[in-house]
Parts: sequence; structure tokens; C-alpha cells
Amino acid sequence: MRRPCWVVLNKRISIILLAVFFILLLCVLAHITIKSRGTVKAPPQEMLKTGLERTIASGSFRYQAETRLTASGKANIDFFSQVEGERVAPDQVQIRGAIMNTPVDFIQVGNSSYFKDQPSGQWVSLSGNKLSDMEIFYAELNPLAYFNFKDIIELKYKGLVKVNGERMLQMEIRPTLQDPFLELRLTDFFYRIWLNPEDYRIQQASIQAKDKNSPQSGIEINLSFWDYDKNISITPPDVN
Repeated sequence: MRRPCWVVLNKRISIILLAVFFILLLCVLAHITIKSRGTVKAPPQEMLKTGLERTIASGSFRYQAETRLTASGKANIDFFSQVEGERVAPDQVQIRGAIMNTPVDFIQVGNSSYFKDQPSGQWVSLSGNKLSDMEIFYAELNPLAYFNFKDIIELKYKGLVKVNGERMLQMEIRPTLQDPFLELRLTDFFYRIWLNPEDYRIQQASIQAKDKNSPQSGIEINLSFWDYDKNISITPPDVN
């Protein structure tokens, strides 16, 4: 007895649909694999080198800096400083936040510095003082100074991770720094750095270092960067 034509057709259609389904599934899996592998396009050393160069060469950026003093390897609960700022190359910077529990608003344009007197709300001008280059305020005013490395002693690539919902490349490094002031006071620098997987610029960093004179004490700095090369305007305030 011959089978009805519709039975044969349904069987053929089912086989074709099943084959198409498996082909599509293989294509999706291949795409996911290629995409995940394609995120890491270079060796870790090359990604870090490129990221540092592009970060330091940025014409402008916004950032957040949080600094704590440490004792016996543990960070104090209270912040030494906690500021948000923005920098525009070559010599413009603005921050707001708190340093040693004291509110601070600061603007640097060229060789002129401006502080806001908190009780009166008035701006005070300090012409001829380029405070943004003072080493004691690197984390708050010039955070990229911490990424001017002399050498990288150790580098560990930790892979692609999610930080606050964003995918980033994580690395851990132990460098020596170019700046003699930082090397004079601190030692045993340890960095965790998170890079943008597209252009490798630094998105976040956590820095730990020990006090040379008191190894049980040290410093912990947490940095975040965003809005690279955006149109950021920093202008001198009105001074009465």
C-alpha cells in the first residue's frame, strides 16, 4: 500500500527543517566563539603597552580618585581623599570632593590655580602656582602620573571579566615607576588594571604600595576613568 504523498512530504520537510536548525545552531556557536576570542587580539604585554600609550596621550578625560592609608595590609575605613575631576591637556584640571575630610574645589588653568573658600563660597586666585604638578597631590590632580612606568617586573593576565556590568580586560602587574618622588616614599607597587577591550585604554585601576620607612603602612588608590577625548571645557572662575 502506497503512503499518501503528504506523509512523504511532511517527513522530507521535517528532515530539511531539522538540518537547517542544526546549521543555524552551529553558525551561532561559531559566531560566539569567534567573538569571544576576537576580543583578545594581542598578547597581554602588547595590550598593556598600547593601553598605557593611548591613555597617557588622551587629550581629555574625567576621573574619580579614592585614596586610603593602610596599616598591616588593611585599608582604613575613612578616605584620605575622595574626588572627581577632569583634565584637559596640557595644563587644565578641575576637581571637587574632599581631602582629609575637608571639602575642596580646585581649578588649574595654565600657571594659575584657584581654590574655593568653602565658608564664603568665593574663589581665591594663586597666580604663578602650578599645584597640579605637585607630587603630594598626584592621585587627586594628576592620576596618570602613576602609570609612567620605568619597568614592569611581573604581569599576569586575568582574562575578560565583568565589572559593574561592563566587560573589561583585567591585568595584575608589579612595576617600578619613573617618578623619583614616588619611588622615594613608596615601594612594592602592586596594580590591578582593567582595560577597555576595544581600544585598551584604562577604565579602572587599583594601586597598592608600601611605605619605605614603615613597611606595615602604605597607601591604596582606586581610580576610574571615562569620557576620553571628549569636549571638556575648564575655565577660570570669577574672582572678586
